[in-house]
Amino acid sequence: MKHNKRCILFLSLILIFAYILSGCSNDAATKEIDVTSNIVSYDADDTYSAWDEADVTNIYLDGTSITMDDNNSVVINENQIEIHTTGTYVFAGTLTDGQVVIDAEDAGTVRLVLNGASIESQTTAPIYVKQADKTVISIEEGTDNYLSDALEYIYPDEKTDEPSAAIYSKDDLTINGGGNLTVDGNFNDGITGRDDLKITGGTITINAIDDGIVGRDLFALRDADLTINAEGDGVKSSNDSDAEKGNIVLESGSLTIDSAGDGIQSENTVTVIDGEYTITAGDGSPDVIEAQETMGGGFGGRGNFAPGDIPAGEGPPELPSGEQMTPPEGFEEGERPQVPEFPSDQTEGTEQQSELENGTQSDSAEVTSADATESASSEESTPSTKGIKAVNELSIFGGTISIDSNDDAIHSDLDVSITAGTLDVSTGDDGLHADGKVTITGGSVTINKSLEGIEGTDIAVSDGTIYVTSEDDGFNVSGGSDGFGMARMDMDAADSTAEEEETADTAATEESGELLIEGGYIYVNANGDGLDSNTTATMTGGTVLVYGPTNGGNGALDYNESFDIEGGTLIAAGSSGMAEGVSDTSAQATMMMTFSEMQEAGTSVYVKDSNGEEVIAITPEKEFQTIVISSPLLKQGENYSLSSGGTLTGENSNGLYENAAYEGGTVNVDFTMENMMTYVNESGVTEQSENRQGGFGRGMQRQAE
Repeated sequence: MKHNKRCILFLSLILIFAYILSGCSNDAATKEIDVTSNIVSYDADDTYSAWDEADVTNIYLDGTSITMDDNNSVVINENQIEIHTTGTYVFAGTLTDGQVVIDAEDAGTVRLVLNGASIESQTTAPIYVKQADKTVISIEEGTDNYLSDALEYIYPDEKTDEPSAAIYSKDDLTINGGGNLTVDGNFNDGITGRDDLKITGGTITINAIDDGIVGRDLFALRDADLTINAEGDGVKSSNDSDAEKGNIVLESGSLTIDSAGDGIQSENTVTVIDGEYTITAGDGSPDVIEAQETMGGGFGGRGNFAPGDIPAGEGPPELPSGEQMTPPEGFEEGERPQVPEFPSDQTEGTEQQSELENGTQSDSAEVTSADATESASSEESTPSTKGIKAVNELSIFGGTISIDSNDDAIHSDLDVSITAGTLDVSTGDDGLHADGKVTITGGSVTINKSLEGIEGTDIAVSDGTIYVTSEDDGFNVSGGSDGFGMARMDMDAADSTAEEEETADTAATEESGELLIEGGYIYVNANGDGLDSNTTATMTGGTVLVYGPTNGGNGALDYNESFDIEGGTLIAAGSSGMAEGVSDTSAQATMMMTFSEMQEAGTSVYVKDSNGEEVIAITPEKEFQTIVISSPLLKQGENYSLSSGGTLTGENSNGLYENAAYEGGTVNVDFTMENMMTYVNESGVTEQSENRQGGFGRGMQRQAE
């Protein structure tokens, strides 16, 4: 008996241990299931089922004539087919000008089977669900079907605005089956469901003068293949008045969208489980992306210098005593925005503030306000051209997603999370943008082209593979929405009191958020800052490879408060003008080498310890003058040698070698890791330059006094 008890205990421990080991993957799967089941549920009739000839009503279409089996629940009124009871209705043939209206007087489901049917209307929508508990449109396998609405609708009176899509349902609508369906929305939208809209089968092509698909309360896709060409948004869920509705769930199948507006847009959440998605929004990303030239730090700001204004290898110009930075166009000297703590002549600014408070501002100020109003109006009229956009959480649990968008590729007004899947994007703005937090715990993310790669109030990476190419910053942690920081100014600030301004200034300096890297592989090729945190950054694991700016106005690393490294491998190469190391409070040793001149792309850098063992071997893909190296192999108090210009052979990933063979080259410096953050140049150990003492995000840094 004791032996049996021991066996039972042993087996129980094994099962517990196995459960713990599988915890991470199970947690992700459980979250996926929970998210999906809480948003969408399926009934039996959502999935296609075969129909029995004896149990259906056949409706035959022949040009302008309509015939059908005997059924008192169907009324044919000239070219209009009215269905008043639940049941299954099979349509075949061609109707050149007509309409199917469902106005059910009993409870249950009305099922329309398109069995090789073509229905066009010259005055309205070909299918209009006016009243029904639920309508199911089944596309019969092996058939081609076509629906087309009018260019202009004729309504009974001026107050009527429904229907407004080729397929228009005021109640729940499901489309399933295995056949082909083409929908031409010539008046407005292609398919609109005012409640839940589910598509669970079929090969469907939608051409719409406005939105392709609108599922007001819910749009769910499973096991269907959709192609959408839309002059508005591709797919949207538009209910913004109910906190539980306005969701989009993409479970499986395929979706190809070419839209003038957003590809996919939700007033609540977007959840991607699996499937293949190809999205082109706003004619795709521009051929050339230009970084914004605005003053100060924060989102969207780069400082008051163009990249070419600061020569490589030089820091930002010092300001003569009593002078301040040149204000943006339209602002007077002393008028906000102002760079904190810069010495400045406040006289003119004080006079202008007094004028503003007394309502006697100058003509130039009036022009500025008018310009701002005009600019705001123009911005409001500009259509959104994002790839996938959600007001709340945007969650990706899997699937293959390809996006080419004029605006952000992935955008949430709240949080973005990526657990698995493959994401490949090109964009004219941000690759991934969250006003809240971006969390990446797995999957593959490739941002081929962007203004900024990944942007959020917080960014946390624990696993996955991430490739970012950006014209401005690669990673950017700050205030949490487009254009934050000093670049976005409230033009009504002139009316605020001094106390209100002081409160606003205090709030602006108390930013929260963090860049946290716990694992994964990150590659960044940025013309702006590589990793930019307007607050703090922490790295505990993983591999981060940054090929940063070649201009002197940005840095491979840029942070305002601290950058602590506790583990992992970090390589950050770039120009020297705004270069920073990491915080000397880091638990893992880090070095930064500054060369006397810019090194050509592909110049090898080889660091070895006192035993001749390799620490780091790399050939940066861009020009560089500084290189930051942090590795578990670097130890405080130990001796090292850095060489460059030789030949590295062996296996490498994006220029970073493992177990490389190094030949030739020049020993630039032998040094001792004196501190956890050690700065070296060709003369030996040195100190951090004054122009690298942190600063104002991407704006000009304040010189040490």
